[in-house]
Amino acid sequence: MIIAALVVSIVAAAGSVGAVWYSRRSAKSAAVSAAAADTTAALDSQRRHDELTPEFDISIAAGENGVGEHAHMRVTLTGPDGLDRLDEVTIAILDEAGKDHWAYGLPDKVSTEETDRFVWGPWEFNTGASAQVTDNRTTRARPYSRPDGKNWDRLSLTRTRPGHWMGAMTPEQWQREQDGPVRLRITCRRGDEQWVLLREVEVQEPPTMIDAPWAKER
Repeated sequence: MIIAALVVSIVAAAGSVGAVWYSRRSAKSAAVSAAAADTTAALDSQRRHDELTPEFDISIAAGENGVGEHAHMRVTLTGPDGLDRLDEVTIAILDEAGKDHWAYGLPDKVSTEETDRFVWGPWEFNTGASAQVTDNRTTRARPYSRPDGKNWDRLSLTRTRPGHWMGAMTPEQWQREQDGPVRLRITCRRGDEQWVLLREVEVQEPPTMIDAPWAKER
């Protein structure tokens, strides 16, 4: 009887261990399956997010009433299919790439506020258009909608000027040095989604007197 009871105890213990092992294995399998499902869902969400990356047509034309001190930036949301609106679009003008002009500290009598506003590039936003911009670098956030035709904007620009700490540098010398493209960072939001795009846009300059058609005909 004692032996039989011992056998029963051993079998019961083995059954209990087996049940615990099976339970743990089931839980682990469920966790792995849940993790795989989460990964798949995340990948699908990221793929969809990438497919909906906003597409813009951007052009900049200098010359207003024949004067080359002003320009206008035309920004149009063109796609992709499936993205018909954006809740917010903010455009920022960036400094030229590949250079750190403040690496050795700030010049005398130059504040950090001045350096934040100063654009190392040929063009900046016209702060006179205060309904469109918050400062010379950044536009006000506004929605874009393709269905109702409000998918574009026309932004006023002015030429940058040399800093007051640059000595005798003239605006003409400065513009010859800053002849690169206008670098932009476009931040787009729709609901909880956000896209940050970087673009470089060449400026269509007005013709000079030598290049003008009427000058070549003479």
